[in-house]
Amino acid sequence: MSGTAATVFTAMAGGVFALAVAYIGYRAGRRQTTDQATVEHGQWLRGQRQQAYLAFVDTWGSWMEALQGLQQSWEPWVREYEQGDRLDDPTEESSRLLGDAWRAVRRDLERVELLGPQEIDVAVQAMVDAFREMRDVITVQMSAGATCPNWDEWNPVTVRANTARLDFHAAAIRTLRQPPSPEGESERVEE
Repeated sequence: MSGTAATVFTAMAGGVFALAVAYIGYRAGRRQTTDQATVEHGQWLRGQRQQAYLAFVDTWGSWMEALQGLQQSWEPWVREYEQGDRLDDPTEESSRLLGDAWRAVRRDLERVELLGPQEIDVAVQAMVDAFREMRDVITVQMSAGATCPNWDEWNPVTVRANTARLDFHAAAIRTLRQPPSPEGESERVEE
C-alpha cells in the first residue's frame, strides 16, 4: 500500500503544483494585459492631447493677431466713423470681434481642459487671464471712443499674453514628451 500511497501523494502534489503554476500564470498574464491596456490608453490620450494643444495654440495665435489688428486699426476706424467714411461703429465691430474671439478660444480651451493634466490647466488659466486683460483694455477704449486712445496698458498686457503662451508651450512639451507607462499618469504640478 505504501507504493500506492506514494503514487497518490505524488499525483496530489503534482496537481497542487499545477494549480499554483496556473494561478501564477493567470495573474502574470492578467497583469501584462492590464499594463498593456494602460500603456495603449496613455498613447491614445497623448495623441488626443497633442491634437487639442495644437488646435488651441493655433486658435489662440489667430485671435491674438486679430486683437493686435484691432488695436492697431482703432484710431483710423474711429476717425473714419466720425467723418462718415465708415458705416460700422468701431465699438460695435470691436465688441463683435471680442465675442467671436472668446467663443473660438473657449471651444478649444475646454477640450484642452478636459484632457489635462493639471500642469496644463494652470498654464491655460494664465492664458485665459491674459486674454481677459487684453479684452478689458480694448473694452476701456471702446467705452471712451477716443480718437487718441490711451494704449499704455496694451504692451504690458500683450507681454503677459505672450509669456502665458510660452509657459503653455513648455508645459505641453513636458506633458507630451512623458511616455506612457504601465503605472499610468503621474500628476506633476510646478508652482
